[in-house]
Amino acid sequence: MKKIFPILIVIGIVLMGASFSNIDENQLSYEEGIGDYKFDKDGNLIRPEGYRKWIYIGTPITPNDKNPPEAAFPDFHNVYIHPGDFAHYEETGKFRDGTILIKELVQVGSTKAVSGNGYFMGDFIGLEATIKDSKRFPNEPGNWSYFSFGHSYPLAETAKAFPTAACNSCHQSSAADDFVFTQYYPVLSAAKGGDGKMRSGAQGAITPKQINTDGMKAAMSEQFADKTVPPTEKDMLLTWLNGMHYKGWYSEKGIHQSFGPHDDVKVFYNGTLATSMETGNKNHPIGSTSVKEQYKDGKHYGWSVAVKKEEESEGGDGWYWFETLDRTDKEKIVFSKIGEQACTGCHNRPGNKDLILSGYPLN
Repeated sequence: MKKIFPILIVIGIVLMGASFSNIDENQLSYEEGIGDYKFDKDGNLIRPEGYRKWIYIGTPITPNDKNPPEAAFPDFHNVYIHPGDFAHYEETGKFRDGTILIKELVQVGSTKAVSGNGYFMGDFIGLEATIKDSKRFPNEPGNWSYFSFGHSYPLAETAKAFPTAACNSCHQSSAADDFVFTQYYPVLSAAKGGDGKMRSGAQGAITPKQINTDGMKAAMSEQFADKTVPPTEKDMLLTWLNGMHYKGWYSEKGIHQSFGPHDDVKVFYNGTLATSMETGNKNHPIGSTSVKEQYKDGKHYGWSVAVKKEEESEGGDGWYWFETLDRTDKEKIVFSKIGEQACTGCHNRPGNKDLILSGYPLN
């Protein structure tokens, strides 16, 4: 195949997840929780948008004049990875199930500029994607599949997966890490984790050391391994939430009517809080975090967040509270404060577990 994405892969961290093309929602067959992408009812990938706000990992180019008579991939390939997938790779050293990378093709526009001779970008000319999804592609090598929305504009609204032989064989034989050409992307090589530590710092997340608290287990179970704590500065937190870094946490299976003043919600606990709730602690350790996705008429529009900042709760003053009524509009952030009384007044109820109302286990 010509120009099909021998996937020189990408990672970068940034503001938001993707939006999608103007496709009728009734056409979608979307499996929630697998990844930030959608398929139509015929199994075709719907073209993502907003990917230029993802993590940018690099731009390889193999121009024609360096590969006579003609290069297989003569254009610039701008590669992006979804922020949540990057964060997981940064912490674990592995591409998680649901990872999506985007390759945007840009033609070579000129070989001369005021700075000297070289290769300079021209117009956008194509878009490709690769997805790791064990549920949709259980028989593909590494569970990776590859897609192209065309090499000229206007791009196609949907794309069908390429046959295995078209892309996977090259990736399997030559890519450095799980079918991804990480050897050509120093951003990925530098980020590769495996010890639970965040390296880029761009999303402001930290991984706190385990706090010894009465009743706390000596070691967290594998089920609750992700102890990531989000930033507690409102702009950074909104960016972090849009990166969906909490999606791998212990959570409820679906949305339901809130027991408090919110609309419908879905609750997530990080590993620190989940283990503390499982143990039955009356006082949760520093770093315990709850994230609530807020929904109305089935649409996810905002979040509320609680982060334990001090060992003693002091009626809620040891917690940071955050709520936004819009996923992108910073003007819709209604709370971002330690000890916010509008939150503690509701959460500080007799019999609860240190201001956490959602309980355990989550259903």
